[in-house]
Amino acid sequence: MKTRNLHKNAIVAAMALMIGGIACAQSPSLTLPNNSAGTPDSIPGTRTIVIEPSTVPSMTESSLTAFDKLDAQHRGYVTRSDTDRLSGYINFDSADRNHDGRLNMDEFQRAWSDYGHGGQ
Repeated sequence: MKTRNLHKNAIVAAMALMIGGIACAQSPSLTLPNNSAGTPDSIPGTRTIVIEPSTVPSMTESSLTAFDKLDAQHRGYVTRSDTDRLSGYINFDSADRNHDGRLNMDEFQRAWSDYGHGGQ
């Protein structure tokens, strides 16, 4: 009988600990808010810093890499506004041999070669 009472008391004590633990875990004053569905911008006092890879090629890059960076939408051509982002000068009108307002890969490679040599 004494063993049965000890066993019963142990079960009651274990249940009390479980219920107490669950109650504490649900207490908003003891847990941080779950921000798994939020964004870093929704946390007060924090800033998000996004470091984007450079989309403007340097003069030392290959023409293929430069073309890929300027043609970020993968259209197969670059426009005058794309090449205007370059520091330096590409003679767009001279490079646009078929005068369609776009430089395809071949036209761009010729222009890039001139650009890499300082436009000479």
